[in-house]
Amino acid sequence: MEFTDLNLFRGLGEDPAYHPPVLKDRPRDWPLDRWAEAPRDLGFSDFARYQWRGLRMLKDPETQAVYHDLLWELRPRTIVELGVYGGGSLVWFRDLTRLMGIDCQVIGIDRDLSRCRIPASEKSNISLHEGDCAAVETFEHLRSAAHPLLFIDDAHTNTFNIMKWAVDHLLEHGDYFVIEDMIPFWHRYSPRLLEEYLGAFRDVLTMDMVYANASQQLDRGVFRRSAKKD
Repeated sequence: MEFTDLNLFRGLGEDPAYHPPVLKDRPRDWPLDRWAEAPRDLGFSDFARYQWRGLRMLKDPETQAVYHDLLWELRPRTIVELGVYGGGSLVWFRDLTRLMGIDCQVIGIDRDLSRCRIPASEKSNISLHEGDCAAVETFEHLRSAAHPLLFIDDAHTNTFNIMKWAVDHLLEHGDYFVIEDMIPFWHRYSPRLLEEYLGAFRDVLTMDMVYANASQQLDRGVFRRSAKKD
């Protein structure tokens, strides 16, 4: 079965480097004698301020907490993330697995690695590969990856054909395939196709209800390999 791409992701179109938020409509230091008048909102997009050790990280705190629990349970030997951008989440995954005592290799794949801001000194246990999500054959090098394995689609291109390739050639029993961000949008704009596409994997994947309901970014998008490969 060939899947039509439900969402072609063309890039964020913004500076991939992390910059501390700038308050334009209020002072950062608010006087306490006017405490009751202080604005309750942040005055800027909170998503843009998420970072890890000075690198942009496009995962909100709620999602970070979900991954923390998933990593502790799965204890992955390999984490693959499609969509590198600034690279903050790759460093975060590497640091977190180290803190947990997990020997894990973190692999980032993107068609444009020029946006990655990971310094050379921080690339231990992290490997970067140029890859085109529209051409699944560019993922062949992943076949030698160690298991358990966590595969994260954060590039949002050709997702279901990539999922099929991963099921057929990569994922072993208990490995995870995660779709970040897009399930709610697809369900809103392409509900029939989404249900059809997910249903095509009913014999090989299940949705992990512990993690799939714990974060808006991961909403109904955390899947576990449920059947052994032939």
